[in-house]
Amino acid sequence: MALRAYTLLFVEDDPQIQTLIKSILEEDVKAFYQAYNGEEGWKIYTEKKPDIILTDINMPGTDGMAMAKKIKMLDRDQPILMMSAYDEREILLDAINFGIDGFIVKPVDMVQLNRKLEHIAENLREKSDREAFWPIPREAVQKEEMDTLYTLAHYDTLTGIPNRYLFHKRLDATLAAAHRNRQKFALFFIDLDNFKSINDTYGHKAGDLVLQQLTKRITGVIREEDTLARIGGDEFALIVADRKERSAIETIAQKITETAALPLEIRGRHITLSCSIGISCYPAHTTSKEELLHFADLAMYQIKSEGKSSFRFYKQ
Repeated sequence: MALRAYTLLFVEDDPQIQTLIKSILEEDVKAFYQAYNGEEGWKIYTEKKPDIILTDINMPGTDGMAMAKKIKMLDRDQPILMMSAYDEREILLDAINFGIDGFIVKPVDMVQLNRKLEHIAENLREKSDREAFWPIPREAVQKEEMDTLYTLAHYDTLTGIPNRYLFHKRLDATLAAAHRNRQKFALFFIDLDNFKSINDTYGHKAGDLVLQQLTKRITGVIREEDTLARIGGDEFALIVADRKERSAIETIAQKITETAALPLEIRGRHITLSCSIGISCYPAHTTSKEELLHFADLAMYQIKSEGKSSFRFYKQ
């Protein structure tokens, strides 16, 4: 392993994660340094000059982002990997601009982490042989990271469909097009009924499999030009673009409720599910984005209070 020839600084404020990563990586590197915030990380960097830095983002005091920027201003070629949680993806959009060398999604996949660390170690070895850090153009490496970063920032990591951030961008674009072209569209809020009981009974891994299978089913009954997004744990939103007839919207809602009610086979078990859908329409109900969201949400809770497993249009 090329990694054994290089030193590593790990910056993380969680003692349990520190202990875990140290137990796994300490024997794979020349020296393993630890810091619990950005200030400690900066101090160790200036004293030890580690070959590779692995850092979390959110920490008390000086955070990982501020530390990484400070180090990159001093030495742009210092390899830095960042660890990012699910809700930090928008912050990471800034990281590529100051030369981040990669990122790892939390919870940490050790296979992916080892692969990235080994890749950096091989590049460092090339540097000593060729007097150049990158065996391939840095721009190509950053483009690959940027493409991956874009996916992380815009798509749900579990289901692969747009996340809340991209959903709002798509809704803004749909509103603008509808206003410009005098089109109509519908907004669905889809909530899975009693999903918590699945997690409680079968475990969160089974719950994740349910979400993945259900996403595939719903995607199969809508058009490619419509946007299905996961906006919460068991909550989805659907933008049904350029639909003029109420009957067409009802047909889509009916297909979704029917496909959601079909039994799912998860680890040899048959699991039944249902969903409740609230619908608001542009411009029939409103031309305001905030009100469209609010009205779809209200309609969804109305149908849940009336028995679930169905759909309802917002009533003014």
